[in-house]
Amino acid sequence: MRTVKLFSVIILCSSILSCNNGTPSDAAADPLYATVPSIASCTAGALSDIEKQKILTYINSIRTAHKLPLVEYDSKKDAIAQDAALIGAANADISNEITETDFCYSPNAAQACREGDRSLWGSATAKWPTSEIHVNDWMTDSASINCRRRILDPFLKSITFGRIIGTPKRGDYKYVSSAMLVTGYGSVDLSDYDIPYIAYPEGVCEAKLFDANSFLSFSVLYDKYNKSNNGVSNINFSETTVEVSAGSQSLEIVGVYDYNNYGLPNSIQWKVSPELTKSVTYTVKINNVIVAGETKNYEYTFSFK
Repeated sequence: MRTVKLFSVIILCSSILSCNNGTPSDAAADPLYATVPSIASCTAGALSDIEKQKILTYINSIRTAHKLPLVEYDSKKDAIAQDAALIGAANADISNEITETDFCYSPNAAQACREGDRSLWGSATAKWPTSEIHVNDWMTDSASINCRRRILDPFLKSITFGRIIGTPKRGDYKYVSSAMLVTGYGSVDLSDYDIPYIAYPEGVCEAKLFDANSFLSFSVLYDKYNKSNNGVSNINFSETTVEVSAGSQSLEIVGVYDYNNYGLPNSIQWKVSPELTKSVTYTVKINNVIVAGETKNYEYTFSFK
């Protein structure tokens, strides 16, 4: 069975998608906003409580599927999340470093953009996808898993969601939907959780939450009480090998590992060839992980439909 050693790299996080890549739908009957924003006047508005609860429920459903504790919603950060989403909407761009010359700029919102998850959808028509599409975007980003790692962080305590829809001040899109996820940390009790690792995908995953061209990923949870103890001092991937197979077929792997602080501070991430197929059960074997001086092997399965 083919195996590959992994090498170290740091990858940054952001995503821009077109509505042509998904299936946009009309706005739901529930109110999106308590106060409607205006991109033209750089007014961020406010999401409705119903919309915030929808996003919290959706993110917690993803965490529950991975045996992770539920997170709470932090309304104290609502304004900064909306202001940060406004920058992406006004400029129809989340790929570049934010500067004071950007429309609707504010220092605090710019900092939130640098530290949180951003998503932008552009469209020629005002048929808005539901807000959950932005969460799917963060989970399926084919270029980086940093957004996903934040959402699946066992130590995550709270989230705050911001979303702005409308016509941007610049760019080629007629309409955009810009979203921002601000994450919060604090005391999280993991003592009753049996979580030796976080793998994505694992088990049966919906296709909307996993892109076959995206990285697969795996992080070790060694210390359930001190997040920083899960970094390079205790988790060593230098001799680690990864195998992915479907029955007797072994897939070719190209992988990386890193110890940045997007979620747990250790991660193996890899892509496979040929491309993964729906409704096929894959077996993953991750061998020779040195955890606090002890060599450990892991095995799990996944499929998506």
